[in-house]
Amino acid sequence: MRNIGRLATLVVLFAIVATGIYFGSRPLTYNLNVGDTSPYDIVAPRTTIDEVKTEQRALEASAQVATSWMRSETYSNNILSRMKNVLAAIETKREELYGSPVAQEQTPDPEAGETVRTEPAPARVPSEAELQLAVSSLISNIDQNYQLTFVPADMESVLAMSASRFESVRHHIDVQSQSLMSRSVDQVALSSAIRSAESQIEEQLEFYTEDAALIGRFLEKLLRPNVVSNQEATENARQAAYDRVINNPVMINRGTRIVSQGEIVTEETVQLLAALDLTRESRFDWKSAAGILLLVAILFLLSFLYFRIYQPDFIQSTRNLVALGVALIIPLAVTALLSNTIPLAAPVYFAAVVICAYFGFRTAFFMTIMLTLALLPIITFEPAFALIGIAGSTTAAIYTKGMGKHDNYAKIILMTSGTTFAATLAYGLITKQTWLQMANASIVTAITAVVSVIAAIGIMPLFELIFNTVSPLRLIELSQPGHALLKRLFVEAPGTSQHSMMVANLADAAAEAVGANSMIARVGAYYHDIGKLENPLMFVENQIGDNPHEELSPLESAEIIKRHPEEGLKLARRYRLPQPVLRIIHEHHGTTILRSFYGKAQELAEQEGTEMPDPDDFRYRTPIPGSRESAIVMLADSTEATMKSHQVDNLEEANAVIRKVVRTKVEEDQLIHSKLSFQEVETIILAFLQVYAGHFHERVQYPDDRPNP
Repeated sequence: MRNIGRLATLVVLFAIVATGIYFGSRPLTYNLNVGDTSPYDIVAPRTTIDEVKTEQRALEASAQVATSWMRSETYSNNILSRMKNVLAAIETKREELYGSPVAQEQTPDPEAGETVRTEPAPARVPSEAELQLAVSSLISNIDQNYQLTFVPADMESVLAMSASRFESVRHHIDVQSQSLMSRSVDQVALSSAIRSAESQIEEQLEFYTEDAALIGRFLEKLLRPNVVSNQEATENARQAAYDRVINNPVMINRGTRIVSQGEIVTEETVQLLAALDLTRESRFDWKSAAGILLLVAILFLLSFLYFRIYQPDFIQSTRNLVALGVALIIPLAVTALLSNTIPLAAPVYFAAVVICAYFGFRTAFFMTIMLTLALLPIITFEPAFALIGIAGSTTAAIYTKGMGKHDNYAKIILMTSGTTFAATLAYGLITKQTWLQMANASIVTAITAVVSVIAAIGIMPLFELIFNTVSPLRLIELSQPGHALLKRLFVEAPGTSQHSMMVANLADAAAEAVGANSMIARVGAYYHDIGKLENPLMFVENQIGDNPHEELSPLESAEIIKRHPEEGLKLARRYRLPQPVLRIIHEHHGTTILRSFYGKAQELAEQEGTEMPDPDDFRYRTPIPGSRESAIVMLADSTEATMKSHQVDNLEEANAVIRKVVRTKVEEDQLIHSKLSFQEVETIILAFLQVYAGHFHERVQYPDDRPNP
């Protein structure tokens, strides 16, 4: 049933928020037609696209795109294949002319006294007639098979040259062909590249430099442009140019005047008004509604994940959800009413103060960011709002955190309004606004902050009454000895009452030392053991005379003792104690083991020769501390109990006992979710010692103390 109630609450809150954002984001509408004289000055409430001008520019950009030429891999491969075939034909003809070369001859070098290898001699030397016949045959063959016509002189040169020289020519032709065909080249680019390659080869050749020109002529014959006209690519390029303009449209910025008073309304003006939803004919905007629903869904999901991870107990209470929802809906509703006239007058600072006072700084900081994001559609995504809202809300939450009975509320008002004023001024300077614009905006945001904080402070008592939330005033009320539960504790469990008072002193001093909420720590310590009221005589501090546990087995005793956090949680809810106190009551033992009863069970098992007990049977099944205040109360509770049981009466022994208690909690991983650092744990130990120093009437000797001369 509780789950159904929480789910129904979330659905209602979701519907209210989404509806409020949708209707709050709808601009004022006008009944104007083409040819009418406008009785208003109408400006764009948000930035939009001038679709007419954008379409015109897109078509112009598309028409200016030239035909696209693209490299053809097939063309390139065919050209290279033909080149290789022509070179192979030339090599074959050379073999027919010269036959296989004879073995290399070796001649001595008279200067170096070494043997020098010379070029292989041809097997035969063709006659001039044979050479001319071979040239004619080769040219005819290449022309017939590859449609390439070579100059006889060039072909005669490659057939007549030596083998090594031909190999050099062939190598350069092959390398340059591969290089050129790997690029996209048309006829002009190809000719230029061949001339460049020819010059480069000429520089590389030490002998026969005239071969560079020969290679260039062969390249001109063998190679062709490898680019082709691609209609699809051309169309894609034109479409890309069109899309590029469409994706970077002509914008009508927020605040741009669309039509002035007394101006004749044109067709283009009507189109712009319709695009901005400023006409009476504008219907339900499904696209905007879908976007708002998606935005709200994302914000709700992020909020759920936040509470699920950092404050899991919070979402278990329908009352907490309603209280948080009211704190958020009030500024949302006010923003929706004022957005068309004063877009920067969004009272997010109200939510920051209320949420921080009742649910803590971290929750206030996170939820005001969520609220700021939710309000963006209403204030037409005014860029200054995020900066001003977050800066002012953070300041309001910081000064609300830890607010006590004697705190001056004027400090929250002044600091919040001052921050919003400064943030607005900073934005105006950065964006180079006029001094008049900056002054008007700064005054508006400062006044909004003042009114928001005053309203938040004024509504706190109503929140406490309706939602049972915790504020500084509520905590002060709970700390009074006259509270019904504290009265019961004093009368029915006096030992527990005395123990709780000492734990409260320790927790208050430690929380103050590490910057935690000392008021929550103190009040939580007052009530942390109220579960013992269900059976006070089962706890040693309340016993006078006989100990009931002597008649029970260790396991039975442990089961009774382990119930007191759960019993305390039930009792606290019955008396409507606030969530932070409930958390401390539930978490102050974490998952520690009742070592006294576990030790007795071990001794009993050894004596009787039975199986050793399972330590989990003697372990608390409550959550480990999830806040610094819960962890501090855990350490204070264990410290005070251990000090009492050991009857410690001096600081030296107290120091050893406290450090042993803390070390045990750390080793048992009881502090891993508390966000306490090791430095803060050391500060807590010293704070405990300071309290016991007053109790023992001794002075704490800090590590850096030096004896007086």
